[in-house]
Amino acid sequence: MDETGWRNVAKATDLAEKVPVVVEAGEEKILLVLLQGTVHAMGHECPHYQEKLEHGALFGTQIICKSHFARMDVTTGRVVAPPAFNDLPVYPVKVEKGEVWVGPVVKPKFPKPAAALGSDARVFLIVGGGAAGNTAAETLRREGFAGRVVMITGETERPYDRPNLSKDFMTGKAGEEWLPLRGPKFYSAQGIELLTGRKVVSLDTQKKVLTMEGGETIGFDKALLATGGTPRKLPIPGADGKACFMLRTTADARAIVAAATQWKSVVLIGAGFIGLELAGSLRDRGLEVTMVAPEPLPLAHILGDRIGAYMKSLHESREVRFLMGRTPARIEGEAGAKTVVLSDGVRLTAGFVVIGLGTLPVVEYLSGTGLVEKGAVPVDEAMRTRAPDIFAAGDIAALPDADWERRRVEHWVPAQRQGQRAARGMLDHDPGPMEIDFFWSKQAGASLKYVGHARDFDQTVYRGVVEEGKFLAGYFRKGVLKAAASIGMALDLVAVERLMRLGAAPTAAQLGDQGFDLIAAARAASEG
Repeated sequence: MDETGWRNVAKATDLAEKVPVVVEAGEEKILLVLLQGTVHAMGHECPHYQEKLEHGALFGTQIICKSHFARMDVTTGRVVAPPAFNDLPVYPVKVEKGEVWVGPVVKPKFPKPAAALGSDARVFLIVGGGAAGNTAAETLRREGFAGRVVMITGETERPYDRPNLSKDFMTGKAGEEWLPLRGPKFYSAQGIELLTGRKVVSLDTQKKVLTMEGGETIGFDKALLATGGTPRKLPIPGADGKACFMLRTTADARAIVAAATQWKSVVLIGAGFIGLELAGSLRDRGLEVTMVAPEPLPLAHILGDRIGAYMKSLHESREVRFLMGRTPARIEGEAGAKTVVLSDGVRLTAGFVVIGLGTLPVVEYLSGTGLVEKGAVPVDEAMRTRAPDIFAAGDIAALPDADWERRRVEHWVPAQRQGQRAARGMLDHDPGPMEIDFFWSKQAGASLKYVGHARDFDQTVYRGVVEEGKFLAGYFRKGVLKAAASIGMALDLVAVERLMRLGAAPTAAQLGDQGFDLIAAARAASEG
């Protein structure tokens, strides 16, 4: 290192156009990208879960993390799309006599509005502190809003990483300190008024006033409704008894962890994504796990029978016991000695029970507003509801769908991206094209990823081999690709998502052709 802090890290001939390269500068690893003759330098780890960005895919100026599909602009280091929410560190670059030099790192700082906070008299209210609400609050500040941002959450803690509750937090690999999305000083530093432990009871859309339990009210100019979901209850005797849990909040997760520490067996009712993630996490803890569900195969209605059978075998290889095609009739016993009685008379004993039957949108406080239809809140492409200054995002939002009247998505990344979109809508900024839905699930050590939305499908096309745990499946309806899922072929799925976003989704023949280069097709479509 010379006295000005510049370091020689590579030869210019080491770099090829649009090919990310990692170099070392002392103890630092830096990602270099050559674009149109200019070298850009940035941190090489995704700000979300520290996946190495050199393993991702570069399209235009955006690099996409293959782990959870966050997008970063390599020319600025800025996050373009969640789940990452911190920008990348960047480095100044100069090329002299064929040598590439990088200067001292410029660490990311949360951008502040150009105008002083409070100079705008408007109040923007966010109801809900989950993925959509938190992302919206941050986006409002990133987009330059200088008025009041008030975020209300019914939970008693600041926004946290909900997907991790059933994954590393449940196994014990991630501690309590890992869960909060932001540090304790972040919200006050950004002028985001975070009101925790407040239950919202009603909303007056005409007067633009929200009422909380106890009579506290707050007026607003614009509002985002992002109250998320609540677990579906199991309507049988004993389902609400002691040592019967559902998982939604950190409090729920702590209770399940405490039970898993005390007792060594569990019955899981429901074989959806959360139930299966819990099966894997609790097996990691050494518990005996029995899963009960009415369908013949887990997740088959979403992923198809072949992948459903593979998912079942994957968990069975780790000694999870499945009782499929069965339903519980009642739950008996005390904590540590629970009995789940099935409708066919079979009795299952365990220390505790976890019920995972999906969620219902939290919309009771909207009674009489006219904003709710079929249990959800319809929105347009800007996330605007039927009331022009009120928006909705996340689990409660029902979005326009090309094949169906509406669709509702219950996953973290879509909620974040909807919150980002809603914030731009509140500011009358161009929200850009609609995102392709994405979610991931950790299944018995395997990372399943899914893009798109296929309420139903009439053709499934595979590349790779499902039974070997390395595959990509495309779900088609009337010859059009609607969704795709993968384990072990993340970059191909990144390419599929990119092609879908550009309106150039591969055909069934292309997807099924192992020789068809999806990455090359996505790059060509991006440049075209």
